[in-house]
Amino acid sequence: MQRISTLSNPTGLIDIEKSRVSIVIDEAGSRLQFSLVGLDLSNLAISAPASVVVIARKGNGESRHDLGPVSAWNKGLIDITDLGENGVLSFRVLVVRPGSPLLVAAAENVRPNGLGTSESFIALEPAQLGEIPWEFHVIEQNGQGLIQFNKKIFQSAAAAEADKHFTCFVIPEAIRRLAEWHATHVDSLANPEWEPFKSWLVLHGIEDEPEEELGEDGRQKWISSVVEAFCDRFRFSSELEGKLSAEVNE
Repeated sequence: MQRISTLSNPTGLIDIEKSRVSIVIDEAGSRLQFSLVGLDLSNLAISAPASVVVIARKGNGESRHDLGPVSAWNKGLIDITDLGENGVLSFRVLVVRPGSPLLVAAAENVRPNGLGTSESFIALEPAQLGEIPWEFHVIEQNGQGLIQFNKKIFQSAAAAEADKHFTCFVIPEAIRRLAEWHATHVDSLANPEWEPFKSWLVLHGIEDEPEEELGEDGRQKWISSVVEAFCDRFRFSSELEGKLSAEVNE
């Protein structure tokens, strides 16, 4: 499926599915590095000569890296520490003609292997956050929310999900922030990438969508209704009460 791009000369741009791209990161020591370990271009009708370019993004930072020809691109680790610590790490993987501004193919908003790759509209990933326990981000292009949790507390998403304190205290607030984002981005639920969240709202009995005419009071009521419906379904306070009572009696 072809994509419309604002980049120069995008005619005929081939969309590379994210499943064809594999990027790993290495955070050994104080450095942040990445490697494009996999790029499957089979059956995409990309003729030679063509080169691979990777653009790394984190927060407001961005860096461009020319990795060489698609037949033998550089798979070594590339340092991107200068992008800083704040923000969500993502990549654009581009296939270009050498010496030409023409894009041949592109994969947008690629996440590193194992980071925020959940199919859920709220994903989890470990991050270096100093003394901040967790942060919430909205990845608009993916139709997904992302919780970054501190590596000092949990080493993996599975460990965070298994901790009842984390789920009871963090997930409801993440839902509130996601609802708040949609309440201030009117008509966002009409976009295809947010269809899973829209279906989730209906599942929880929220069939009305936020509208500009609601005003601030109406938006706040809509946000509260989303959070209350979610918490009522999973009984977070009751679950946490039971957990704390069990710990006291041990």
